[in-house]
Amino acid sequence: MFLRRFALAVSLSVLLAGTSRAADATISLDRVLDDFVASVKADVAVPADQQRIAGEIVQALRTDLEGKAVAITEALRILHPDYKDALTALGEENLGAAITKLAALRENKNAYLAADASYFLSRAYLLDERFEDALPLLADLQSKWSGNTTHGGEVLFLQGVAEVAMLRHKEATETLSKFLALYPEAPERMRVGAFRQLEQLKLYAEGTLSDVSLRMDFSRRKLSLEDTGDETRQQQDKIIEILAKLIKEAEERECNCKGGGSGSGQKKSQGKGGEGDGQAQGQGSQSGNSGGGSKGIDSDTVKRLHRGGPQSPWSHLRDKDRDPVYSAIKEKFPARYQQLIEQYYKSFQDDSDG
Repeated sequence: MFLRRFALAVSLSVLLAGTSRAADATISLDRVLDDFVASVKADVAVPADQQRIAGEIVQALRTDLEGKAVAITEALRILHPDYKDALTALGEENLGAAITKLAALRENKNAYLAADASYFLSRAYLLDERFEDALPLLADLQSKWSGNTTHGGEVLFLQGVAEVAMLRHKEATETLSKFLALYPEAPERMRVGAFRQLEQLKLYAEGTLSDVSLRMDFSRRKLSLEDTGDETRQQQDKIIEILAKLIKEAEERECNCKGGGSGSGQKKSQGKGGEGDGQAQGQGSQSGNSGGGSKGIDSDTVKRLHRGGPQSPWSHLRDKDRDPVYSAIKEKFPARYQQLIEQYYKSFQDDSDG
């Protein structure tokens, strides 16, 4: 009985805490909106009729949480035609023009306009997969401009999304958990998205095929931005290392299933008279790459092939037929690996076609 009462008390306290946080968020939004309307009325550069219209827009939209989140944006669209043009470009997914316009408005001395422009500039960067550029803007919105924006929940959610894409799994878990705790009344699409991301992060394990997939997407994004720096190279090396390990494990399982020196296992060792075990075959592949030379390739061999030659492998990355890594390990990939690699190279072809 005591345990049941204790559990009930804990559940009630959690519920009340969630209700309190929701109420605090509502009060905070109301305060931001009141301060915004006051700042518009105090701005002598704004004509009286525009002051009145901006006040009416805020008053009409502040009746619910979703309206409160966009009230300042809608008022600023009326007060600043150049901001309206920037948002129109973003809505049309003209990211180049939108980013240029929003970046300029971010420097405006009006804190509300600078904050709102920063929010939509971060969204433009996210759409353009420039997650590293978005994070500082999202940080500003949570610090120096926290009192000038009504996008607090969205800002935290977008930060988590960016951190996931940047392979910052620990930070993303903390950010998305914080979002779900602090914004229980956030739009369902964001809460569901955050929950699903957290579930995927719980299942993440380094060195698995899913890990390879995440790192490949990270590498694809970096290369599409023409970023071939140390971080990109490190991820490429890690991809090769993990794949080589997974291939070796698959080969060992295959050998164990077939038994030592019997059945089809013997046939593989008979292909060419001078090729002994799998390791010798892997070494033979470097001289001529004939007779199934990629058999038994190990991690060091993969790395040597990846880095070999006087020309940088980055110049060949978009063309899988000239990629020594792809050629060297293609034959030993199980079907699920082949599909992953094919998808990886196809993403580059799609980018170049566009």
